[in-house]
Amino acid sequence: MLQDRISSLRINDKDIDMIAQPVYEKLPAIYLLIAASTILLSPAPLPVLLAVIIFLLGARIFNMRSQNRRSDNPKRRRRGILPEALYNLLPYAYLLGTLFVFRHGDSNYLMFAAAGLASFALFRLAQRRSYRQHQLPVTIRVI
Repeated sequence: MLQDRISSLRINDKDIDMIAQPVYEKLPAIYLLIAASTILLSPAPLPVLLAVIIFLLGARIFNMRSQNRRSDNPKRRRRGILPEALYNLLPYAYLLGTLFVFRHGDSNYLMFAAAGLASFALFRLAQRRSYRQHQLPVTIRVI
């Protein structure tokens, strides 16, 4: 039963166990959470810089998975004025901006605006997930 949930790869007559699928599916969210907590809690600038990099990499992984799992009709997709890579990163940029406002903001009005921006970013991510009709890709066994 556990073996069914662990992907394995066969290379040169050797079985190589891969990471379990439930853990694999949660990795980008874990990257984002670790980066967000580091941004909010670390007083030094170097860990914050590294956390921003980890945050952007987690966002990139989410976007790559989203593009791979799209099942909506390509003819119905709208072309915007922004490049696709920038468009895909916008909600994550909003969340990153929210984290820095929470980190450095002293005004209650700024905190309220940051909470609104975070709500908007999460709404856009949920909307994107709903419109793209994500489906898990079919697993391929490599021999």
